[in-house]
Amino acid sequence: MTDVSRLRLSAQEFAELASGGGDAAVVERLRVANRSRTLLAIAFLATETAHASHPDTDVVERAYRVLTEAREHDQDAVWHVVDEPEVTLWAVGAARELVHGGTRFPPALLANVAAAAAVRAGVDADLPAPDSSRLPLPSLGTVTTGGLQIRVRPDGVHVGAVRLPADFRTPAPGWAPLATARLGTRTVTFDRWLLTAPPAPFDTDVLTSTDADAWSRVLSGAVDLLGKHGVADSIVAAVRTITPLRQSGTVPASATLSDAFGSVLMSLPPDARSAALALVHEVQHAKLTVVLDLFPLLETSSAQRFYAPWRTDPRPLLGLLHGAYAYVGVVGFWRRQRMLDTEAADVHEAEVEFARWLTATEETVAMLVERPELTDQGRALVAGMAATLTGWADEPVSPTARAEAERLRLAHRTRWQRA
Repeated sequence: MTDVSRLRLSAQEFAELASGGGDAAVVERLRVANRSRTLLAIAFLATETAHASHPDTDVVERAYRVLTEAREHDQDAVWHVVDEPEVTLWAVGAARELVHGGTRFPPALLANVAAAAAVRAGVDADLPAPDSSRLPLPSLGTVTTGGLQIRVRPDGVHVGAVRLPADFRTPAPGWAPLATARLGTRTVTFDRWLLTAPPAPFDTDVLTSTDADAWSRVLSGAVDLLGKHGVADSIVAAVRTITPLRQSGTVPASATLSDAFGSVLMSLPPDARSAALALVHEVQHAKLTVVLDLFPLLETSSAQRFYAPWRTDPRPLLGLLHGAYAYVGVVGFWRRQRMLDTEAADVHEAEVEFARWLTATEETVAMLVERPELTDQGRALVAGMAATLTGWADEPVSPTARAEAERLRLAHRTRWQRA
């Protein structure tokens, strides 16, 4: 069932991404590229488990047949499942472990993926269920009492003694659907990573109905704000799942996973502005993860570590490139936000953030431009970032805000040098 067509980005699409931008259509191209990677990993599992005489071989073969049949019946339904961030994380991880060893990503979980695809595509399926107390079905929910057999028929879906409701979004005995929220024109799910837990140190939080309501309010406000920024469509196109994180301290937490395009992990933001900023920041990281899959941006890796103005620890070159790309988005956010804020304190904060991160990111990008490890595509990406920042460099900022921005920037570097 592997899609063997070659995916290309046009020079214009690459230029949009290099500038730190990219509209919803470009983001969708990245999603298709990520899907191809997931499908290749699944196809690799289907062939290599047999070659390796892996104990999951029979389950994988049966699940792959179901997945192929579901795709022939309703391709979009299968893509809905395959595009789930945790499916990509599992598939790539399982393929990697077949080569290098490991047991964190069992190939047999393809049965869960195939079962979810069969449910959505409306095809018959009989699959063994992993021996577990719960059975997550990606994009649908979790069978909470487990079972040894998955049976999908037109008259219903059974996992052991549990029958899923006709509307899988409805809770039922033994069945817990994924919680959802509106993100602009789309519905996102709150993913608790039950198919495969995210790597440490991410500690996913339990989501209650009250929490879901709070998330919906703050996400709705964030999309409204990003609409005023003119970037809501591209952000919404990139986000498929939200994973609530426990927050330690007073600073909201957020993160992305390199093998899980479409996921944003974050603590509940205090307000719409904070939520919008976190989404912009993490979507930048997400876009770059797929660009890195499509293009070799660095020729070699190096043990050298570099100062990063947004971190307290030194970063490898790839980490610095990621951070700079993310902060081009952050600078753009504050550049626009300072024109939208009306309260004097908010305007001042936005100006300080814009000035501080503009200078810091310019300096970082200027250093990246000189690195010999960059490939031709890497140099083009960094040049695009530099051009964007240069275009913003002469925009007016109040003297008070500029002075505070410079004080904060230099204080951070001084603390880092003394550490």
